[in-house]
Amino acid sequence: MGGKLFNLGRLPRIEYLELEADVRRYLDDRFPDRYRIPRYYGDKADFGDLDILLSEATITTNWEELRQEIITDLRVQDYILRPKLLSMAYRNFQVDVFCVPPEHFQSTWQFLCYNDLGNLLGKIFRRFNLKYGEKGLFYVFRRADGHYKRDLLLTQDMAQILAFLKLDWATWDAGFARLDAMFSWVVACPYFTVKPFLKRAASTEKRVQQRTTMQRFLDYLEANEITRAHPFAEDRDVYLPQIDAFFPKANLLEAIAREKEKECQDNLIREKFNGRIVMEMFGDLRGKILGRFMETFKQSFTRFNAEMVEMTPEEIKLRLEEHYNSDSWEK
Repeated sequence: MGGKLFNLGRLPRIEYLELEADVRRYLDDRFPDRYRIPRYYGDKADFGDLDILLSEATITTNWEELRQEIITDLRVQDYILRPKLLSMAYRNFQVDVFCVPPEHFQSTWQFLCYNDLGNLLGKIFRRFNLKYGEKGLFYVFRRADGHYKRDLLLTQDMAQILAFLKLDWATWDAGFARLDAMFSWVVACPYFTVKPFLKRAASTEKRVQQRTTMQRFLDYLEANEITRAHPFAEDRDVYLPQIDAFFPKANLLEAIAREKEKECQDNLIREKFNGRIVMEMFGDLRGKILGRFMETFKQSFTRFNAEMVEMTPEEIKLRLEEHYNSDSWEK
C-alpha cells in the first residue's frame, strides 16, 4: 500500500477509475465474489495505488502458482513478490494483491475502506483498552508483569463495532461523498478525543508523515478548532462491564478469568522451575545449552503445566537431576 514501490506516481481520478474498471473485469471473470477493493471517499482526487484483497478460498493449488497465473494473465513484466502479497506495475500504475484468509476477508476489507478511517477509529478504541484492526475488534489482556498480552476477540461485525462507539453504520455503509464528511462523522463520536493527535506517539507521527489523509485530518481539526477530549478513566478496567455487556457473545469476563488463572499457574510454576534454579543446580548449563535442556525437560512430561503445579520443589529438583543424567537430551 502507498504506491511508492515502483515510483510510478499518482493517477488522477478519471484515469484511476478507468484502470480500476479494467482490473475489475478481469477479477469478476477470474475470481467472482472472492475479491474486494477497499472503498474510498467520493471526492478523492487522485490515487497512489490499487489495493485488491483476494480470499485464500479461491486457491486451488497454492498462492505461489496463483500469483504467477495473475502475472501471466495481466501480462505484467515488473513485479515484486512477498509472502501473501503481489505488487505489480500494471499499465504504469502500482497494483497490490493481498492474499487474505477467508475468516478475515470481510473484516480486512472493512478496516481498509476509506483510507485511514480504520486507523482513526482504532485510536478511539485504544482508550478502552481495545484493539481494532484487520481481524476485527479485540480486548487486549495484559499480565501484571507486562511481558505477556493476549488479544481476545469481541466481534468482526462492523455494525456492532461502530455501534459501540455510537457511530452510525448506515452512514458508513452508504459511503462518504467528501473527505471532510468522513472526518465530521468521526469527530461526532461522543468518545472522540484529540489527545492522540496533539501528543503523537511515534507510530502516529510516522503515519502522518506517510499518509496524506492523516495530515489532512490534522488540518481539519485545526481549521475547525476541534479541541474536544472525552474524559477517559486512567484505569481502563472500569470499562470492562460496559464492554462485556455490549458484546455478550464474546464472554469476555470468562475469557479474562481464564487468562488470570493461567497467569497464576504460570507464576507458580516459574517459582519452582526457572533458568536461575537450573543454572544453580548445573553450573555447566548456559546459553543455548541451557535453553535446550529446559525445553527437553518440558517435553518429558505428558501434561507439563498440570504436573508441575502438583509437584513440590524437591520433587522437581529430583526430576531435573534424572533428566540431566539421562540420554534424552544432547549435552
